[in-house]
Amino acid sequence: MEITFFKRWKDQQVILFLAIMKLGIHFLTNTRYGLHRDEYLYFDEGKHLAWGFFEVPPLTPFIGAIANALGGSQFMIRLFPALAGMLVIVLACRLVLQLGGGRAALWITGISLAFSPALLGSNTLFQPVSFNQLFWFLIAYQTIQIIRDPKTKSWYILGLLMGFAFLTKYSVAFYLLVLLLVLLASPHRKVMWTPHFPLAVLIALLIVLPNLWWQWKHGLPVLAHMRELRETQLLHVSWPHFLQSQFRFHFGFSVVWICGVIGLLRGKYYSEYKYLAWALLGTILLIGTLSGKAYYTAGAFLILFPFGGLFLEKWIVQPRWRWSLMVGLFLVSLPILPFSLPMLPLSTLKSYTSFLNRDLGVYYKQRWEDGEYYPIPQDIADMHGWEEMVEKVAKVYHELPADQRESCMIYGGSYGHAGAINYFRKKYDLPIAQSLNSSYAFWADPNTQFDKQIMVDDVFSLESSWFGQMELVDSIANPNARDPGYIYWRQAPKIDVEKAWRELVLDRRGEQLNTD
Repeated sequence: MEITFFKRWKDQQVILFLAIMKLGIHFLTNTRYGLHRDEYLYFDEGKHLAWGFFEVPPLTPFIGAIANALGGSQFMIRLFPALAGMLVIVLACRLVLQLGGGRAALWITGISLAFSPALLGSNTLFQPVSFNQLFWFLIAYQTIQIIRDPKTKSWYILGLLMGFAFLTKYSVAFYLLVLLLVLLASPHRKVMWTPHFPLAVLIALLIVLPNLWWQWKHGLPVLAHMRELRETQLLHVSWPHFLQSQFRFHFGFSVVWICGVIGLLRGKYYSEYKYLAWALLGTILLIGTLSGKAYYTAGAFLILFPFGGLFLEKWIVQPRWRWSLMVGLFLVSLPILPFSLPMLPLSTLKSYTSFLNRDLGVYYKQRWEDGEYYPIPQDIADMHGWEEMVEKVAKVYHELPADQRESCMIYGGSYGHAGAINYFRKKYDLPIAQSLNSSYAFWADPNTQFDKQIMVDDVFSLESSWFGQMELVDSIANPNARDPGYIYWRQAPKIDVEKAWRELVLDRRGEQLNTD
């Protein structure tokens, strides 16, 4: 009894160490660069809580509202994706213990999930990705619990998880579809054909119903968003790059999930869970066929890491070879960690990239959404230049006489511009920025009174159908910023700009102009 208790306590210490290590990694790096353009959007959505948004379901903005209530600092905003990553590690290690794994399997599973380049990147940014990955893992984890012990409560938990997963990111529908099909094709279909399964589905539907109603009421903006993605980003997706990315996500640690797949499909242990391997392969096939972004599949990999740890523990008997494997996988992955985690000053990162390309002959450049390759990752470029832009907007605004500021609109051409201005507006004493991009169209004030405008956009143009005078006054100077952030001063209206603005706002919302 004492030996069992001591063993369990030692196992819990390993899990606690891995959890603290995971949080420590992000706590030490989360504020090195600025917020990402998407983070400004999701944080701003948290100030306009609703059952839906143009880009995402409501859960991520709700978490943004919590971060705002806790101070809204960059550290606090990024705390939540770090916690999501930590929870995956804790539950994955718990699964290892439930399935009879030892301490070696714990270390292999935990270290792989802690230092996976894909997870370091996603758990850094306040985006739906981290929470989406967490819920995919939780759904797969819960199916294991149901198979091990099909209690009624376990089915209800699965229903809750499916519902909240849908409120996080709609792409979970792909994984749920594939998971259902592989379960029905497995011996576990007997478990599925119980009254509890439709009850779990009903619970999920009740949770997502408000969001579905919101989508219907607003003309299904999710379809417009998907169409926009397909026209601007998904057209650059190709099968070779898509498949290559599946192995690059976790880089050296891909060995662990691959061993999980092989072990489940070919091994004699844990064969009752082989449906999880088929679910991964089926998800890759489905999303790839639909030309989805490569990272859309990332959540389906996570449940395979505990099994990879379990199989490697069984296949590699000698402890020194187990540790040698983990050290080797870490060393293989280490060179690319700076591209996933903001661990280096940007000047050092660029020098490091140059060192890889020119001195070592390792051609390592990052593919952006436009299909082109660049020396730094797109996500890192998207973290630069925002406060500089806001500071320059504030300079133009505060140079106006006080009586003219009240009639000056600040307009963001993209959600990044508007979100950054709104995030820093108290620091620089600015009014709320208006925009019609993405979800900002729902919040734009149609009754804004203005006859002049400070506009920020990434498109260079000195012509306007609204204003007689349009002048480029500044732009983002930071060479590491992804976009130029042109700042325009516009005045001398050629039309009734207030009426035109009201009509445009209501048109974007799909409403009819009230002329009463």
